[in-house]
Amino acid sequence: MNGLLKLLKWFDNKNFISVRAGVLYVTVWMTWLAFDWAGTFATTTAKDGAEVALIIAAVTAPISALQMFIFKVYSESRSA
Repeated sequence: MNGLLKLLKWFDNKNFISVRAGVLYVTVWMTWLAFDWAGTFATTTAKDGAEVALIIAAVTAPISALQMFIFKVYSESRSA
């Protein structure tokens, strides 16, 4: 694990790849996957509307909160 951290810091210091931007992109990709799943689930399930809404909220709320946190950290790191 220590070697991985050194590698990520090296990438970040050399501006080879922005680790902060990479984390943001991965989080956006995860958000897209979660909402894509939610749409597929909503159109293919036999459950009623309230159950579908609760299940979708249980899946998408945590990833939305994560995305908000990551974007805040990314924005703060860019302005520092």
